Amino acid sequence: MNTIILAGGKSSRMGENKALMKIGGKRVIDRLIEEFIPVSEKVIVIANEELPLIDDSVIILEDSEAYKGQGPLAGILTGLTAVKGGTCFVVACDMPFASSELAMLLEHTLIEKSLDAVIPIADGQIHPLFAVYEARVLDDVISTLKEGKRAVRSLLDRINVEYIEIGKSLDYWNMNTKEEYVGAKKHN
Repeated sequence: MNTIILAGGKSSRMGENKALMKIGGKRVIDRLIEEFIPVSEKVIVIANEELPLIDDSVIILEDSEAYKGQGPLAGILTGLTAVKGGTCFVVACDMPFASSELAMLLEHTLIEKSLDAVIPIADGQIHPLFAVYEARVLDDVISTLKEGKRAVRSLLDRINVEYIEIGKSLDYWNMNTKEEYVGAKKHN
């Protein structure tokens, strides 16, 4: 499994780069890297601004000029292009408690059923930025973006996806506001 960490967002609601915010004395990006390096062939961070002092074994990439600033689907494109094949766990950098255990469970389902993606559902909400994708969906990502569609859901409409109900979990809990950041620090 490869891991693609999406850290290129504008963080407009938070007002600062979420990847560099600290929880339990560690930056969120470092927490994610440490969690996924042991189970990943490659860890790729997609970031459109500099992320200082990142582990040397991590690949840091920017979105291509053609799709820069066009959201998480563009980041997924960049990551899938870099891995060239295999399964890829995609996680947004605002999910500080994402676990490799759940990612591997999703990957197992994807491989067992020969799917293109496995997306968790909790409380009726899908989590396509905490999901496993097969790298072969790269052409579908490109086609989706070329059609001017930037939502990850637009990609999901054209590939073979299984949605798995997983219930409440901190794994996919994300922080977009200062209040949610304060809440995250309480969970540590």
